[in-house]
Amino acid sequence: MYGWRGRIGLLVPTGNSVMEPEFQRMAPEGVTTHANRVELRDVTPESLRRMEADTARAARGIASVRVGVIAFGCTSGSFVGGRGYDERLRRLIEEATGVPATTASGAVLRALRLLGVRRIALVTPYTEEVTRLEVAFLEANGFEVTASSAGGLVEVADMQECPPWTAYRRAREVDDPRAEAVFVSCTGFRTIEMIAALEADLGKPVVTSNQALFADCLRILGIGEIAGDFGSVVSRMIAERPREPADAAD
Repeated sequence: MYGWRGRIGLLVPTGNSVMEPEFQRMAPEGVTTHANRVELRDVTPESLRRMEADTARAARGIASVRVGVIAFGCTSGSFVGGRGYDERLRRLIEEATGVPATTASGAVLRALRLLGVRRIALVTPYTEEVTRLEVAFLEANGFEVTASSAGGLVEVADMQECPPWTAYRRAREVDDPRAEAVFVSCTGFRTIEMIAALEADLGKPVVTSNQALFADCLRILGIGEIAGDFGSVVSRMIAERPREPADAAD
């Protein structure tokens, strides 16, 4: 049986070709990933907000695979509504399926808090408008964004074409002496190959959307290992106990 150790259900934006391969590369033996699509072709505030209407349908579909966790795999789609929007989507998925859920933005917040950092530098492939929404979301959740860099891309498919060294170089450029960590946003931005090198070169933690979300899925599944070196925050995330039912409304 595939997924004998744990199955992850992904809600992936249409056009995203990065997330599934990155999850598969990070997966330890016995962990599988299964995806369903949520409509999103252009990363604009209007299109991102429309994802919510399709989320319950997609979640119910992937729940039929008997997954142990469902992950909303769009960072911008889970911060576009401001503070608390990530939790709103998590509750929507759990109420529709009865399966524990997490979101990309929620997992990133957990990662940053576990690191104990407050000041971060931000890299995105998004437009300035969407990047400003992310800065506002992070600041509303208690973080200071010391510097940010937007890539100016709109189409989801264009974001998938960026090689990993694009994220590496842009992270080096945006890094600020005051920043305690660097966050590279977007589940469609290829990053996992460069995390270890970037941490070594910057001398500080690096958080990426797919790294944080995958680690949060492992935490919920109760799986304590990952298949490789994908950043210093991962071991802290997967060492946490899974969320208990009584915490569901936190």
